[in-house]
Order: sequence, then C-alpha cells, then structure tokens
Amino acid sequence: MFIFNGLHVRPRAGRATGVKLRESFCRLFRSNPWVMFMRKYLTRIGRGGVRYGFVTPAVLSFLFALQPTGTALAGSSSKEKEEKRSVEVRGESRIYVKNTRGKTIIVGRKDVGSVLVRAYKYVRAKDSKTAAKWMDELEVEVDTDGEQISVVTRHPEQIGRGGSFWSFIRGIRHRAYVDYTIEVPNSFDAKVASTSGDIQITSLDGSVRLFGSSGDVFLKDIGGKTFIELSSGDIEVRNIREDLRVRMSSGDADVREIGGSLGIQGTSGDVKAYGIGGDADVELSSGSIVLRGCGGDAITKTISGNGEITDVKGNLKAVATSGDLIVSLLPVGEREYVLKTSSGDVIVSFDGSRDYGFLMEVTTSSGSIEGDLDIKLDKISRKMLRGVVGSGDGRLYIETASGDIRIKQVGN
Repeated sequence: MFIFNGLHVRPRAGRATGVKLRESFCRLFRSNPWVMFMRKYLTRIGRGGVRYGFVTPAVLSFLFALQPTGTALAGSSSKEKEEKRSVEVRGESRIYVKNTRGKTIIVGRKDVGSVLVRAYKYVRAKDSKTAAKWMDELEVEVDTDGEQISVVTRHPEQIGRGGSFWSFIRGIRHRAYVDYTIEVPNSFDAKVASTSGDIQITSLDGSVRLFGSSGDVFLKDIGGKTFIELSSGDIEVRNIREDLRVRMSSGDADVREIGGSLGIQGTSGDVKAYGIGGDADVELSSGSIVLRGCGGDAITKTISGNGEITDVKGNLKAVATSGDLIVSLLPVGEREYVLKTSSGDVIVSFDGSRDYGFLMEVTTSSGSIEGDLDIKLDKISRKMLRGVVGSGDGRLYIETASGDIRIKQVGN
C-alpha cells in the first residue's frame, strides 16, 4: 500500500477570475424601448468585463439625457387606461399571449371556469391628441378557437416604423406598451411570445413554452414540461415537476427543484442549478456553472468560467476550458467521472467514510499534482499518476494542460 501525499507540489499564485460587470443601469429602464438599443451594443463578453461596441460616452450621455423624470418627457403627452376581459372556458386548455412591449403575468387558479384578462395600457406621444389616437389604436385582442384562448397586443403602426437612427429616437419619445395580468384555470398549458418585457408564470399544472427577446423570466410551481428561449434577460425557476429546457444568449439562470431532467444552452451568463431530479446537461460559452444535487447523469461545459459540482448520483463529465473545476464526488458503485480543464485548476474531494472506491488516472502537462489519500499506485511520473483507491469500482479521470490538480479525502 502506497501513501500518495504531496506528490510534486508547487506553490502557485491565485489567478484572478475576473468580475462580471452587470448591465445594472439597463434594469432601470427595462420597460423602456431604448433598452433594446442598449443591449445590442453593450454586450458582456466573458468574465473579464464588458465591451462597449461603438457606444461612446457622448452617445451614452445623450441616451440617458432622454430618460423621463416623471410620467412623460417635456413636450409630450401620456395616457393610461385599464381594460378587463373575461372569457368563459368551454373546452379550451391553453392560453397564448403575444405581447410586443410590456410585462406578462399568468397565474393559475383552482376551481375557476373562465379566463380573466387585466390589461394596463400606456402610451406617450408628442401631444394629447396623438396620445388619445394611439390609445384607441393600441388594441388588446382576446379570442378563442375552441382549443386555445389567445391574447394579442396590436400596436399603433406609427410607433417604431422605419429602421433609421431617428426612427429609434422617435420611438423613445413616442411609445406604447401593455402590461397583462391573466388568471387561468390551473390545468391550462401556456405559451408566451414577448419582444421586450418580463414574463412571470405561476401555479400551472400544464406545460409552458416561452419565447422572449429582452426581459426577465420567473416561473414557479409548473407541473408540465417547460421550454424557455430568451435572447437577453435573467431566468429564475422554482419547482418544475417535469423536464426543463432553456436556450439563452445573454443572462443568468437560477433553477431549483426540477423534478425531471435539465438542459441549458447559453452564450453569456452564469447558471445555478439546485435539486435536479433527473439528468442535467449545462453548456455555456462564457459563464460559471454551479450544480448542486443531480439524481441522474450530469454534463457541464463552459469555455470561459468556473464549474462547481456536488452531489451527482450518476456519471459526471465536467469541462472548463479556461476556468477552475471544484468537484465533490460520491464514488460508490460503477460511476464514471471525467474532469477536464485547459488552463484551470481541478480540486476534487470525496467522502472517505462511505463504502467508496475508484480507479484514478490523473494527467497534467505543466501543472502540479497534490493529494492526501490512500492509493495503490500502478504508474507514476511528473505528469501522470494512475492507481486504485478503495474498491476500485468507479472511474475517475482528471486531465489539465496548465492547471494544478488537488485531490482530498474528507470524513474518516
């Protein structure tokens, strides 16, 4: 029996992981139409900060100078109106909402036989006459085809027409949106399409499908399969009883208590996933991944960002190209763990008080290997170590190009 303790230890200075600068000021104007412009040219790129496209300080100052200080800008007129619609349910099982600008809230209710739509309409125009005209043209259409109840916003054609810079500026001063609060039977499915605005859905037993360009998403207590596609915005999910699939471009995701499997594909943003009942597959271009609790197999991949993974009851494959991996294993049975980084460190811990065991193979090109555990060595060199820990039933493969590797046993 060999004791592997401190093999080829080389002190190393900690690397700065970078601080992500959030577009916090964009949140102040999420309901305003110039947010789309700001998000287009103010893009987060990795963990090291942000890049400001061609938006110069002068342009930013100009845009912020246009923000309203009250309910309307100087030289403009605004109007507000609330409308209510009620549709008796006669066999329909799904709600569909299409809202170009504005917030959408859908709430499931028990023992109700109708769909109640509350629409808050807002317009701002150059004068009161135009504002009144646009308020009349800002329509809320509620219809049913016997299977689906649809709620669709129709905007005045004059607003936002044209693709020039000055059309955009007119859209800042002249705008219209509708905020919805919709109550439906909790057995309903839901589908929502939104261009600019937050989406919130709670207490539905059916499935949910969301498509958004700019805005945050909040889901809670959903019984069916759920799909989210979001270009820009944060996602928060609580208690999905079946599978969850997410495609996102720019924004963070925080998902917890998923009864089925989880699949997330993202370009820029962090992901936190807690309490996944089935398999988990999270792949990011730029962002960190935290996975705590997975009842099945797990795959995590990130090009620029760290990975922190604990309590995976199945097989695990974790890849971080330029970030660190911190992994807590449950090496019982014939599970396989594959951990890879290019320029990041790998830190592995496992509970030695349990009936554990694995075949371990560790390779590094220019990093160090450090450990404190009982291992029966099969092969050892400066760049590679292979041996058996405990029963040897499982498999642990660790590979890094220029990062350090540290393996530690916790418990007795």
